[in-house]
Parts: sequence; structure tokens; C-alpha cells
Amino acid sequence: MELTLRHLALVVAVADAGGIRRAALAIGVAQPGVTAQLKRIEHDLGADLFERRAEGVVPTPLGMRFIAEARDLLARFDELVAGTRALGHGVAPGTTLRIGATDSRDLPRITLALAELLPGSEQEISVGGEPDEVLAAAEEGRLDVVVLAEHAHRPRPRLGGFLDHDLGREPLHVALSAQHRFAGRAGLMLADLADEIWASTSEQSPEEWRSLQEACSRTGFSPRLRHRGLDRASAETVIRLGRAVASLPPDRPGAGVVLVRLTDPGLWRRTRLLWLPDSPIAPLASQLARLLPAKAVEAEAC
Repeated sequence: MELTLRHLALVVAVADAGGIRRAALAIGVAQPGVTAQLKRIEHDLGADLFERRAEGVVPTPLGMRFIAEARDLLARFDELVAGTRALGHGVAPGTTLRIGATDSRDLPRITLALAELLPGSEQEISVGGEPDEVLAAAEEGRLDVVVLAEHAHRPRPRLGGFLDHDLGREPLHVALSAQHRFAGRAGLMLADLADEIWASTSEQSPEEWRSLQEACSRTGFSPRLRHRGLDRASAETVIRLGRAVASLPPDRPGAGVVLVRLTDPGLWRRTRLLWLPDSPIAPLASQLARLLPAKAVEAEAC
């Protein structure tokens, strides 16, 4: 039998799983198939790679050496494929993809998706600035990708020749202390919060706060902002203590904090990825829908 990269990957999977049954589940192959393949590999090599035990398998000394070399070969093969794909799309390995964002809320999943889209590239990320300033930086060739958050009641930025991928619109949520009188509500109107002290976080853009101010103004009050630019942990602390409320993303909140959806009509946040036709991601833009699916939101929320 001629050994291939597929066989190396199977041996590494068995080593990582610590057992043949667990390896079979991990790689989606029937257990008898993994057992038979491993026996053929060991027969071809003329040595046992694993010691079989009741609780699983343990690499033999020779197996440990083989597995280490196999990992290295598989990693080098992955680098070869990724680098070739990147060159095929006109992106040389080591190219820096410059990303500008108006806020940091969606950056984790976006940067991971862009790393998969352009595996041969590095990333340089800048956060902050007015939308028009960030878009101007891209037009002047200082940014390759813009992560733009748009908000209700705010002017839409001038997009010119930008192409875009819409990540969807979502309703806003307010974070309250778990002891707050409204903590058990399924939804709240801004008018319910007219007497509250507010906090803003470092992951919010000035535009997001202006949008909230405008929405409150249309409701008939001005929000009292007492805590400004807090990190997420600090914001949740003052909320937990009942000293403020804040607009936070619909992630899982910390202990003692609950998130309640704001149900005011027309109150939303929208995220878009923008680039110019000469951006490194332009030839691969058709893959963005798979890597960054739009958020599913009820129609009335937008």
C-alpha cells in the first residue's frame, strides 16, 4: 500500500482523539474503516504506531516520532495550498489586508472570515472615526476593507463606487440589572427608560449613541449619559449594581445582567462590509455570503 497524506491525517486524528472510536466520530468515518486503515498503515510501516489499551490508544515511541513528522508534513501541505490559492487570486503571502471599522462590535467574526478568504494575508485593523472619514481613507488607498455600522435616524454615508456585502439589520437591546423592575420583560420601549441613567461602551461608535439620542428625543426625552466609554466588563458592573442601563449587543451577558429587546419601530443597527473594485477581496466577494451570512431578524425590527 502506498501511503498518502490522507493516511497521515488519519493517524494524527487517532492520536488527537486518543481512541479509534472517537477518531471515527471526529472525521466522519465508520469505526471499522478506521481500524482497518490503521492496521494497513502499521503493516506497511512494519511497526505499531499505537499501543491499544482499554481506555483508548497511546502512541508508541516510534509512533510519537511518526505523528510529529506527519503533523509537520500536513501543516506544510496546508501552507502550500493556501499560498498557491492566494497567489492565484493575486494576493501574495504576507500581503497586509488593511481593515477599517467604525466600531468593533462585529470585528471578531469578520476578521476570521477574511482570514479564511485570504489565507496568505496578514491583517492590520483600525477602529474608530466617522463613517465618511473611514470611507475616505479607503478611497485614498489607505484601507482595503471598511466595516461600516449604520444606525436608525442617522444620515446614510455617501458610498460612491463602493461594493458591499450586507450583514443584515438587527434590533437594539438594553442591558439591565437582573433586579431591575423591567428585567422580566420580553421587550421595552425607550419611553419606559426615560428616567434611567445610561452608560456607553468603548465598542460603540459615536454614531450609535447619536442614533439612540435621536430615538429618545423622538420619544420625548433626552437620555442622561453618566458613564462614558466603558469596556464591556466595567459597563456590566455598573449595570449589575443598578446604577445604569446601556445598549449592548445581543450576546450572552454576565451574571446579574439581562438583555431586553427595544421594540420601538424603526430602531435598528445595520452592518456592511465595503470595498472598492481594486481591493484584494474583490475577486473573492462571492464567497462572503457563505462566510458572513446576514443576521436573521424579524421584519418588524427593521
